[in-house]
Amino acid sequence: MLVFPCIKNAVECMFGEDHVQKKIKNTPLSNSTVSRRIKDMSIDIEATIYERIKKIPFFSLQMDETTDISDLSILLVIARYLNVNELEENLLLCYPLTKRCTGEDIFNTIQGYFCENEMDWAKCCGVCTDGGKSMSGCYKGLRGRIQVT
Repeated sequence: MLVFPCIKNAVECMFGEDHVQKKIKNTPLSNSTVSRRIKDMSIDIEATIYERIKKIPFFSLQMDETTDISDLSILLVIARYLNVNELEENLLLCYPLTKRCTGEDIFNTIQGYFCENEMDWAKCCGVCTDGGKSMSGCYKGLRGRIQVT
């Protein structure tokens, strides 16, 4: 592991060799431990964002559908909301779109996410998208489907 020697050197420079022997060498850093901790942190961050969005009176969404280097369509949704009088912006979801990228497919993906996490469309006060037809169409596009909800 590349990070561990760097951490040892930094701790030794700041606190001395004694600290490295007592604290750092006893820290478990196997691949599964690091992976599990990252997953636990991710779950905790998601839960915090869900709880904040459930408590606030309104939020707005910014959405974009893009294609990565392997030609996979990905939907990105960013939520903006006020948290203790401060505007926060967090990545709400990043999902691959396995079907076509129509307004209906995009809406169904977001709707499924909202249902799964018990989020309310009524609190959504604004939606920002690019100018694509699947996003901005007022009848069959994402914008039109959100307005009907």
